[in-house]
Amino acid sequence: MTAPTTPRIPTPGDLARRAPKSAAAPAQPAVLAPAAPARQTPAPERRVSAADAIAPGQLTSREHFRKYFLFGLRISRMHPHSRLVGHDLLWRASHATGRLAPRMWPSLEQLALDTGLTTGQVDVALANLHSRGWLHYQPPGGDTAATLAIPAAVLEQIRADVQRHRRSYSR
Repeated sequence: MTAPTTPRIPTPGDLARRAPKSAAAPAQPAVLAPAAPARQTPAPERRVSAADAIAPGQLTSREHFRKYFLFGLRISRMHPHSRLVGHDLLWRASHATGRLAPRMWPSLEQLALDTGLTTGQVDVALANLHSRGWLHYQPPGGDTAATLAIPAAVLEQIRADVQRHRRSYSR
């Protein structure tokens, strides 16, 4: 004796086969509709070159360097080692300008000791900060060994975030 079979659950393929066929395409109207007005293309966005993006941004008189540098490091997508070395260099630099005097410039070994990284990791972090526009070396013999800077593209992002927060607090 065979067991009774239960009805099979239809699959999407079964349902598609059962769908009614659409009727013939409707006849075209004798009168054509007026042509749609030509779309106006939006003005192309101004593309910033890589050199302009990593160029040092210019702070206004109301913007404090140390505050904006810290905020910029936090929102940057750099490796944590690079951000850590950037924080350490910031505390050695002038709070208003970001300049590091030659006597304040630490050795690789000192940075490694202070941050808990190896000298190789510190070297890579310094190269990363320099290549992304956060650190600019000065020629030897001057009164400045290096200057910390906020890249222009990051500064614009910081300003947009600050404006957004000011508007949300004023409501």
